[in-house]
Amino acid sequence: MISGSLTLFNWSLRADSRSPWPHVIRACFALFMLLAIAAAYVDVFGASGAGLRFFHNICILNVLLISASGISYFVSAVTEEKEAGTLALLRLAGVTPLAIILGKSTSRLISSLMLLMVQIPFTILAITLGGVLWQQIAAAYVALAAWMAFVSTIALFSSVRCQTPGRAAGLAGAMLLLFFIVGPAVTMGVPLLPPGWMPPVIVAGLEKIAVWQFEASVFRRLTEILEVQSATPDLTSPQLWWNLGTAIVLFLISTVMFDRWSPQTETAMHGESPTTRRLTVGRCWSLSLTWKDFVFFTGGRLFLASNALICFLLIAGFAWYQYLTTPWLGIRLNGDMAWTAFVTLSILLQVEILLYSSGILFAEVRQSTLSSLAMLPVSPVRILLEKAAACVIAVLPAIFCLLIVFLMDPSGISGQLSATMIMSWLTVVLLSSHLTILLSLYTRWAALPLAILLTAGSFLCCPMLTMTTFLLTDIVARSHNFRGTLLLGCLVNLTWLWLFVLLPIELEIVKRWKTLGQQ
Repeated sequence: MISGSLTLFNWSLRADSRSPWPHVIRACFALFMLLAIAAAYVDVFGASGAGLRFFHNICILNVLLISASGISYFVSAVTEEKEAGTLALLRLAGVTPLAIILGKSTSRLISSLMLLMVQIPFTILAITLGGVLWQQIAAAYVALAAWMAFVSTIALFSSVRCQTPGRAAGLAGAMLLLFFIVGPAVTMGVPLLPPGWMPPVIVAGLEKIAVWQFEASVFRRLTEILEVQSATPDLTSPQLWWNLGTAIVLFLISTVMFDRWSPQTETAMHGESPTTRRLTVGRCWSLSLTWKDFVFFTGGRLFLASNALICFLLIAGFAWYQYLTTPWLGIRLNGDMAWTAFVTLSILLQVEILLYSSGILFAEVRQSTLSSLAMLPVSPVRILLEKAAACVIAVLPAIFCLLIVFLMDPSGISGQLSATMIMSWLTVVLLSSHLTILLSLYTRWAALPLAILLTAGSFLCCPMLTMTTFLLTDIVARSHNFRGTLLLGCLVNLTWLWLFVLLPIELEIVKRWKTLGQQ
């Protein structure tokens, strides 16, 4: 077992170290922190606490990147062997499930921990800016390392349980989302329930789950560390033990259930009889590539219906919570509750778009089918457009539910929205999705975290540029007696964003697609 684990560990670690992209990611992150330190010092020159604010932002960025890595990088530890058909060969060679899991997951965890280690020399400079102690930095990185172990084990569990990286990413994302919302949902929802509506045992269990989520939350731990002023924080905490304990439990479950959750790949994927095949996938559309990606990549009609059901249940949950808190408003969302539901669905839509962007082209590269697509008598641009159309169809339920929430309270949501907010959200969605697609053709697994990192760095200058563009278009429109300056400003911003940012990325995607198709 030890020999098999070391062999897989050395192979995975060498494959990662020989690839230039993990080193590029670490260098880009270090450069981003160096620029952030300089910007923080310039913005608050002479003020106190600049280092504390800077380090707090870096910690939050680390949490977001670690969470994104859980649904993109760690989930492929075992699923890549399942898709390549080499998992059965490893088992025939006598490699135990424990050896496979240790060899495949430990190397990725060490590679990710190196991303935290490369930050330490730069974060030490935050002490010079003032407001933070080295004990706080050490405690924060211990909390981040525990959170990384927790997220990586959730991804490992999903990788063992699911057969494809897409399904594993969906399961890992759902588990992380459930972890973040279960505590606040129980804390806010249980006191609103009528007395005797639920048995006391269930209520006590839900309250214990909320306490566990509160103690295991990395956000609460980081806030506790960075708010300490008089005394230095301890390196250990309930968050550390809860994260590590949960990680050990999930690791043991993955090891025990490895053989049961890793069946042989079926030759008849959609059933042996024509009737079963028609019921599962239906007839091919005139746009065959769109049909293929919609059925085999996004999940088809079943997943589309499931996605719509989840969105409607989410809206119903917000309406039920509003009815419990303010019965005179009824079940129709309005006011702050409508705005909260609108923001939540917008975030879920963005996450869904990023997940599809990270795998729509990478699936062809991983399955070595790109050269076969290149032989079709269809232009590469049309192939890419048909693939994008499949993803657009898959996100239609989220868009439709977003529109429903907006129509429930159009005046209230419109009052909360601003032109800068709309353009900033569109910029983040378009830029991050384009970067994810492009990086998925270059990197092996870290396209989504790297795209989030680059988008977060480039977004710092977007609000000022957007406001300046709106100001210029407003001056020009008023001088020519033109009404509708908001629409004109949005069109101008979208034009320059596509012309100077998105179009070069799209051209590079087409170029890279052609290059890979010729290999």
